[in-house]
Amino acid sequence: MANRYRVSMRLVELAKVTDRDWRQVIAGEPEPWGGVGETLHWRTSTHRLGLRDEAGTLVALAGLLLADVRVGDSLLQVAGIGGVIVTRAARGRGLARLLIERVLQVANELGAERATLFCSPANVRLYAKFGFKLIEGPVFAQQPSGVIEMPMLAMWKPLTAGADWPEGRVELPEEPF
Repeated sequence: MANRYRVSMRLVELAKVTDRDWRQVIAGEPEPWGGVGETLHWRTSTHRLGLRDEAGTLVALAGLLLADVRVGDSLLQVAGIGGVIVTRAARGRGLARLLIERVLQVANELGAERATLFCSPANVRLYAKFGFKLIEGPVFAQQPSGVIEMPMLAMWKPLTAGADWPEGRVELPEEPF
């Protein structure tokens, strides 16, 4: 099975992520987001990218959308990256790198000045390799029950020269991405 993921991968854009797609990528893993992300309600991405192996099996996914984020007195439009996952059997082979690089290209094409994402502590080092920095302090987002403090870490990355992250309370006026 390991050799299967050393063959070439095909980057695909998906019109939508079906239940079958999720089942292929999750591959029976009970808590792919550490038991935290699975309990939250997330916005649906407008751009969905995946990697398929030579057999056509989806082995990695990531989503992207443009979203508003309030930071203190500033309203920022960001490229919200979410749902990044590589199927367990294919991890450690650079597939996340391929996918994240392409997601960041799409974010640039959309004209976003910043990219943001939520992740577990275990993935901070991965995203830091791409220039993402931790957002200090809590981030608040909408859920069906009302506004919550996000239980996952938030990170951001400048996509244009001079883009910074202002100080202040961070609020997503909608569900997280």
